[in-house]
Amino acid sequence: MIYIARPPMWHAFAVQAEDLVRVRIRDVLAVPGVDGLVATYFHPDGPFAGTSFDLLGENPPDLLTLDDLLATTLLDISWRPLAIRTLLADTGHITAGLAAIPTDLELWNANPGALQSATVLHQWLDDLPGVGPVIASKLLARKRPRLVPIHDDVVLRVLAPPENKFWVTLAAALTESALRHEIEALRPAGADSISLLRLLDVAIWTSHSRSRNARNARSAVGVPEPSPPSPVKL
Repeated sequence: MIYIARPPMWHAFAVQAEDLVRVRIRDVLAVPGVDGLVATYFHPDGPFAGTSFDLLGENPPDLLTLDDLLATTLLDISWRPLAIRTLLADTGHITAGLAAIPTDLELWNANPGALQSATVLHQWLDDLPGVGPVIASKLLARKRPRLVPIHDDVVLRVLAPPENKFWVTLAAALTESALRHEIEALRPAGADSISLLRLLDVAIWTSHSRSRNARNARSAVGVPEPSPPSPVKL
């Protein structure tokens, strides 16, 4: 579970949590050369998913396509045969779930109803054989890139949000317009259509992932290997 519906002041549950996430995001943005890492990730000749995750094939907002499934595999995941068969056999459920989630809503402007609708579909995907929360988030990030952030082990390790409250904590952190402008400054040429959430995800992943491609990118750009996160003091 990622989000539990709250009364209108849904983001006020823990001001300290959102402040800590802001500090950790700014720590990522302050990594020397992080803009070069993001540019490397989106370079069409590189080894990364780049813009293909968002732009590959057809991506109708309320329909699941084989292109969606293929695009998610570019983020180093695989689908089990039974999960694929379930998804293709139950397209009506997925269509109804997607139709309940706004297509033009940024995470930081989301109301509890929108987040709850996204959570319901995320939970259904999470429960499919071999899927789990990370793959579910990647598929939803493909369908609703402005609303649903990817949350893999790298992102959760770096941002360290409260358990089961990643979406609401990140949403609250990103209500600060100055922070959004700082993330936006990372946008490289050729990535105009990529969401701000995806830019942030790429900055975190390329600067902190232990994968070979990420390490090679850091070496090529001259970015030092990440140190274990230090306690944050406000």
